[in-house]
Amino acid sequence: MHGRNDLGLVRPLFRTDWLPDGMTHRTCASHRGERSLIAWEGPVTGPMAGSRVLSVRVGSAVDTSATHRGWRRGPDVSVQGRTAQLYVDPNHGHTSLTWQHRPGAAVTVLGTNLPAPARTLRRIADGLVWTEEPARVPFLAVAPADGARWETTVVDWRDGRWHRARCGYRVIGAVGPHEDLTVGVVRTGTTAAGPTVDVAPGGLGAYRVGGPGGECAGEVVALTIRGLAALGGPDGALALAAAVRLVDRPGDESTWRLP
Repeated sequence: MHGRNDLGLVRPLFRTDWLPDGMTHRTCASHRGERSLIAWEGPVTGPMAGSRVLSVRVGSAVDTSATHRGWRRGPDVSVQGRTAQLYVDPNHGHTSLTWQHRPGAAVTVLGTNLPAPARTLRRIADGLVWTEEPARVPFLAVAPADGARWETTVVDWRDGRWHRARCGYRVIGAVGPHEDLTVGVVRTGTTAAGPTVDVAPGGLGAYRVGGPGGECAGEVVALTIRGLAALGGPDGALALAAAVRLVDRPGDESTWRLP
């Protein structure tokens, strides 16, 4: 479970009160020091060329002169009482609004292939609701590995309902920039009880265990050799996947738990 310091690292948190029609697929992520939302219209597997895509990122301040090099600067606009910078990349259909929400915390709302993009982004930006409610998941807390440190929480939504939820962890001595393993649940359709694996030579990949008669499976993903070792190898990864349990009413977000 998160410590109090972990929760502080992903504030300020937000939710949206409006998204353009048709954007029923989205991914919400909380990382150390950053919170993000990506929403799109199109295939459930992810945005494709020509898809309408929207993203909101809240994190450390960004150098807009570097991240928007070659983009056209538009007029500044007021967002929630603060001045936001508007940038347009007409060659690729991108438009962004960027502003400082508070010292050390910048917000970027980016749209691709949106109709009336400046007006749409401003409506989304003005509708951001700031909250101290941390990210939650539809499965009960489990201990991934001794000394593992929480790094990220990600929940994927497809066609308006959650599809996959997982927490990522770094293990003791990790030196890479990303998590070493994830623990969570995934909707797999009608799932037979028992284990399935989708791994590369060496054991890196996904280990899943479905419950009898359910459509969800516990899922553990070993992303690095260090992470696989911390799990106790493939057998340990499968044992941990089998231990993952949904909350009593996973379709009701009010019942979700801190990971």
